[in-house]
Amino acid sequence: MHKFLNFILIFTLLVSGFVVYSLEHATRGLERDIARLKREIGEETENMRLLNAEWSSLTRPDRLHALAEQHLGLSTLKAGQIVKFEDIVNHVPPEPIIKLEAQGSDPIGAIIGELQQ
Repeated sequence: MHKFLNFILIFTLLVSGFVVYSLEHATRGLERDIARLKREIGEETENMRLLNAEWSSLTRPDRLHALAEQHLGLSTLKAGQIVKFEDIVNHVPPEPIIKLEAQGSDPIGAIIGELQQ
């Protein structure tokens, strides 16, 4: 009887040791994963800081103003360009410039052609 009890206790000890070793191995693997993820989060945070700094630099009003003048031919809004809603009637013609009823014509193409000349 004592031999059987000793065998059960030794077997239980070996199984417990194996379970503890497996848990330790799994825990160390998870700790490595956590350290890797923390490192990746730090790298992404740094990338976001750099991108935010670059975005702030690219959207500076003086830079955008210069680019708008250079590439789009835009300039700063002048006070004379501001019109009240009631004054729009004076600036819009009462009849359309191009009659859309004309068959076989391309009115938008004609406008683009006039603008290109």
